[in-house]
Formats: sequence, C-alpha cells, structure tokens
Amino acid sequence: MIDFIEQQVKASERMFKVMFEDHKERMEGLQMWADMNTSLIKKLEERDAEIEKLRAKIVALEAAEAL
Repeated sequence: MIDFIEQQVKASERMFKVMFEDHKERMEGLQMWADMNTSLIKKLEERDAEIEKLRAKIVALEAAEAL
C-alpha cells in the first residue's frame, strides 16, 4: 500500500512540474503579446501626433500663401 501511495505522489509531482512549465510558457507568450501591443499602441500615438503636427504646418503654409 505504501508503494502505491509513493507512486501516486511521484506521479503527482511530475504532473505538477509539467503543468508549471506549461503555465510558465503560456505566461511568457502572453507577456510577449502584451509588450508587442503596448509598443504598437505607442507607435500609433506617435504617428497620430506627427500627422497632427504636419496638418498644422500645411494649414500655416496655406494661410501664408493666401496673403
């Protein structure tokens, strides 16, 4: 009976290790996606700011040409 319990404990420990590694890999993947999304959002915000700046320059140039 003790051998059976020891085998079950060992099997449980192996299963825990496998599940832990799987969880670790999944979390690393999720973190990678989160970092990538954050970077993309930042780049889009920078792009939008540059577009606004260029639009303001166009308006200023058009106003200067109208004079």
